[in-house]
Amino acid sequence: MLLKPAAILGFFPLFLIVLSARPAFSQKTPIDRINLNWSMYKKLNNSNLPYIAYTAHRTLHQYRATQKGSQFSLVFHVAVSLDGQQSTVDLRRLATLGEEGKKNLLNHEQGHSDLAVIYGRILYKSLTKKVYSVKNYQNEVKKIYDDTLKELAEIHARYDMETLHGEEQEPQAKWDLYFKKELKAS
Repeated sequence: MLLKPAAILGFFPLFLIVLSARPAFSQKTPIDRINLNWSMYKKLNNSNLPYIAYTAHRTLHQYRATQKGSQFSLVFHVAVSLDGQQSTVDLRRLATLGEEGKKNLLNHEQGHSDLAVIYGRILYKSLTKKVYSVKNYQNEVKKIYDDTLKELAEIHARYDMETLHGEEQEPQAKWDLYFKKELKAS
């Protein structure tokens, strides 16, 4: 299940690090799907949280800026990882579900992970297609990052609302098709 959108943004720290040169479009490390299993979650017992499970990610970006005369360029790297400290599962409450319920819940949480990956790829594409100004590139990069993560928080909330946190199987199946299509395309 999902944390409130305002809380989600707190899990996506901004990292700006100078890197060695990278190829123009491709990253050395692609943003691959994170295949979830319950062992990846911080285990809780008898939590007072409203949902059995929460899935959180970190979306990090790095860039290298170079300027030669009037030519200016930025080279980006974007990574998405599961936040193992913020991704939690209440074992007592998970045990109350049957095998099908556990499978459905993990599938729903996988959707949150897939959204993080999809939006990590969107972030990379948005960052690499922009033409930046020499004087304001840091603010321009930050705006793209912030806008993309705000959109991600909004789609996480929409996903939970439409699927009732994974309890409604028909809308969940529609989202699963969306994830499959988007992960394959991007």
